[in-house]
Amino acid sequence: MSRPKVYVDGVLRTWGDDLYGDDARVVRPRKAATGITLPPRRPLRRRGTRPAGVARVRQTLAATTRKAPEVVVKISGGGRGMRAIRAHLDYISRNGQVVLENQDGDLIAGRDEIRDLKDEFQFGGFGVPEESTVREAFNIVFSMPPGTDRRAVHDSVRSFAAEEFGANFRYVFACHTDEAHPHVHLCVVARSDDGTRLNPRKADLQDWRESFASHLRDHGIEANATRRQARGVTKTPIPQPVANMQKKRGVVPERSRSPMRDEARRIRVETDKKVMRAYGAIARAMAESEDVGDRALAVEIVNLVKQMPVVQLAYEPTARVRSGKSGVRHVEIKRLTVPSGKCGPDEPTR
Repeated sequence: MSRPKVYVDGVLRTWGDDLYGDDARVVRPRKAATGITLPPRRPLRRRGTRPAGVARVRQTLAATTRKAPEVVVKISGGGRGMRAIRAHLDYISRNGQVVLENQDGDLIAGRDEIRDLKDEFQFGGFGVPEESTVREAFNIVFSMPPGTDRRAVHDSVRSFAAEEFGANFRYVFACHTDEAHPHVHLCVVARSDDGTRLNPRKADLQDWRESFASHLRDHGIEANATRRQARGVTKTPIPQPVANMQKKRGVVPERSRSPMRDEARRIRVETDKKVMRAYGAIARAMAESEDVGDRALAVEIVNLVKQMPVVQLAYEPTARVRSGKSGVRHVEIKRLTVPSGKCGPDEPTR
């Protein structure tokens, strides 16, 4: 029988969190430099026009099945004192050749104006010491694949920064056009105007990715911001010294197993299982939906899962959508026996 929309929405709400995380953001009170407790800077729900709940899950599912470009947001470093911040401002401005824009929309260009900006950062607000043991600024990079409209990326970062930092922090950003992929450098002073410090964590980076993607869509650019696990992609981190040896010498040293690596593998395997279960439950529910669009999306979800690297490696799935006697469409994702010598999600490599 066909499932009503309220049933499908319930499945999306339940399993969507396993794929894309909860869209409710827990925000704690802040403590200013004076010791006074301040209210949270952000509301519990995401701001702006970003959809929440079931609408967010549907939108992300559709974008993921279309293989919409994934945004990149990363913290490239942070100045531990004004000496490092000056060097970074020279870098992103190309020593005054590239125009910077600040939180007030003012354009800053040329060596003289860059020098005035450095003085403002150092002596304005709570000030920035010449040397520090903590990050006094955060350098954040926003980028998109080659071919993306550079003006749209620039304007999206402007909107993002105004929403995320504009009310409390001083910042400048610059768009670089000397590489194929459009990217923008954003430098944010770590201490806000009310004395609290910016302290981003992994969840904040994901939140920034989703916000940046939303602003890109507002500017007519298709963009997505899913976690790697939700795309079935697993990546074993390579220590920087090992990467350098491989790049410079063409030598890949043998890495011994360690309890930490085994634990990371176990966590990755459990995450893969959770993602597969979530996609299976969502595809089955949408295949039985009374909505034609849901049924079409169920087919796309099955095709997406079949193409995931983790599935191709371990599952050798057969997936099909069949019609029952009542005309209701059902999704089947069958797991076959893992070939000898290959590692499945529940069979770690020995």
